[in-house]
Amino acid sequence: MSEEEVKIEFRDKRRIKSVDDTCDDAVEADLDRIPSVVKKLQGEVSQHDERLKEYISAHKEKMAEMDKVRIRLEGQVEQRAKGMFCDIVKNILPVIDDFDRAISAASTTHQGDSLYEGVCMLRESLMKVLTSQGLEVIDCRDKPFDPEIAQAVSAVSVDDDDKVDVVVEQLSAGYMFEGRVLRPAMVRVGQKTSKV
Repeated sequence: MSEEEVKIEFRDKRRIKSVDDTCDDAVEADLDRIPSVVKKLQGEVSQHDERLKEYISAHKEKMAEMDKVRIRLEGQVEQRAKGMFCDIVKNILPVIDDFDRAISAASTTHQGDSLYEGVCMLRESLMKVLTSQGLEVIDCRDKPFDPEIAQAVSAVSVDDDDKVDVVVEQLSAGYMFEGRVLRPAMVRVGQKTSKV
């Protein structure tokens, strides 16, 4: 017999009264009595079940903890990627401004010229790529001045009360990415003219 094999022997000492039973002192069947070896094995099985439940519970806790760590790391990676995108876009914004100035300067004299139209198309395609990634252009024209998204570079005298503290001219566009201002719009704000 090897070490792993266990030989269990027991004798059933339960007393059963039946027609063939010669045991006169067994008043009723003694079927509920369990051999002590079986009781011992049942106790061991119960202990092992409890330990297994503890291991399963600990495993579930560790898996939940790992899921939280994974989710946190994925969020951090996503935030870093968005931050890098914002940095790249900030470096591209002066190029977009140069496109705007070139288009503005050439619009009166070179409309219909293929070079002018090519520059307009290049600017348009660059903006399509950036806006498809989440870049938003801030347009403040004829809206109340909001210092969160615009920077006032000067005030313009206005006679109309409806134009007070309203952006009357936008000098350069502002840009946002997912609610974060990358660059505020440069604007002129209407101020009430004082009559002396």
